[in-house]
Amino acid sequence: NVALPTRLPFDALRVVFVNGHFRADLSDDLKTQAHVVIDSLQHHLSHGPVRNHYGHITPLTERLFSAMNAASPTDGLLLLVFKNTTVEKPIHVLRITTEGQQLIQPRDLFLIQEGAKAEVIEEHLSLAREVTSTLVNSVRESYVAEAAELLVHKLQRDAAAHIAQESVQVDAKGHYSISTTTLEGSLVRNDINVSLSGPEAHAELNGVYVLNGNTHCDNHTYIGHDVPDCTSDELYKGIIAEKGTGVFNGKVHVKQDAQRTRAYQSNANILLGDDAKVYTKPELEIYADDVKCTHGATIGQLNKESIFYLRSRGINTDRARQMLIHAFAGEIIERIKHEPAREELDKLVWDRLEAN
Repeated sequence: NVALPTRLPFDALRVVFVNGHFRADLSDDLKTQAHVVIDSLQHHLSHGPVRNHYGHITPLTERLFSAMNAASPTDGLLLLVFKNTTVEKPIHVLRITTEGQQLIQPRDLFLIQEGAKAEVIEEHLSLAREVTSTLVNSVRESYVAEAAELLVHKLQRDAAAHIAQESVQVDAKGHYSISTTTLEGSLVRNDINVSLSGPEAHAELNGVYVLNGNTHCDNHTYIGHDVPDCTSDELYKGIIAEKGTGVFNGKVHVKQDAQRTRAYQSNANILLGDDAKVYTKPELEIYADDVKCTHGATIGQLNKESIFYLRSRGINTDRARQMLIHAFAGEIIERIKHEPAREELDKLVWDRLEAN
């Protein structure tokens, strides 16, 4: 028996996985909208659209953990949205891990066909009281067809070690956006690989990580501008305290034919102590000559003058620090277009800061 957390404070379609296995008994009725398939991936491996894309977007030869996942996937989510269909509600994918020593290997496939739109809120939650020896090794392949849109909001609050690969192909005029918020996890690695394969394709990658204790979080991103006239926007921010360690390694690759590329990449970090660490490496690799690309990274501490100003207004030191950190992370949260989801995430981040 699994006690589910309360529902999100807005209307969403809930899909539940427990220790990597799809639980239809805990999920909502997933057959409420025509031209939308939401189901266990294992039930559809022989179907044409799945066969045409499964295993084609994530290369197995470049990454050990992807090969491990392909060899023995636990289960996964299939999201298939047919041409010119908009999913009426956000899809809330709740992934729960329980206590014990486990290897969990989720494998998802998202297929958003021409002109279709979908929004996914993915929440990783642990029922264990403390850090476990569970390893979650997940792979998701996403195909965003011409003029389609896929928005993903990923919230990590799992005591298990988590290694995740997101592989995405975006066709002409397609839009892909992912926001990753890491609040817990003994060891977390998020790898995102996006290929902009059609003109006017766009990718937006956002992330915020709030780390303390001995938590280690890696964010490795790759955006390939493979054709002309594509755009990308990438912003990651980290707040690291105690003995936490944050890593950001982002690469934007612009091929020779990818003229008129527009790409922005930035990583900013705040260290809250002498033992906190961050390693950041933004990269641009450009072979075209008609481009506008910028990248940068900053590492610093809280502004003492700002703390003094807030204290002079009657706010104690701890509260002043929380307010400044919250404002720092707010730029990421404000990028989420879905207002109820944005407000809920803002509350969770604030609660995390108060708990620290």
